[in-house]
Amino acid sequence: MQTLVRLALLPLALFMSAALAGTPVTTSDAWVREAPPGAPMMAGYLVLTNDSNADRALVAAESTDFGAIELHRSVFEDGMARMVPQESIPVPAGGRTELKPGDYHLMLMKPRRALRAGEVTEISLRFDDGSTLTVRAEVRRAAMGGEMPHSHGDHEHMDHAH
Repeated sequence: MQTLVRLALLPLALFMSAALAGTPVTTSDAWVREAPPGAPMMAGYLVLTNDSNADRALVAAESTDFGAIELHRSVFEDGMARMVPQESIPVPAGGRTELKPGDYHLMLMKPRRALRAGEVTEISLRFDDGSTLTVRAEVRRAAMGGEMPHSHGDHEHMDHAH
């Protein structure tokens, strides 16, 4: 009898396991750093949380408010910050990845409209499993004292070579 019960529950266990593995990544604290009018680029940040038992990766992003969005990571070498394009941003199983100033971030290129502090932009995220998620990111002013070791508004010292 116990064998029959176990066999009857096996499909449910397999279904739940597959469903958990395919659970999409969730986001929190999505925001975009305000840039001066006419700036060719802005930066976007958020926290990605993966409650599934499978590693995931952010592989692309897009928004009607920007001509292009690239995945970047800031790297510091010889006292200089350099932004390096990334093919993907990992989000480990059962873990989280924070896109934040000075580390992973979304490089929001060619703004199609002026975005001021307090406004919201929508960004669609695509993951390696094919899932997508649209986030609403609030535009925020940079904190006084600078929350970033470098500014995305001043690209004279940045290497955006691809």
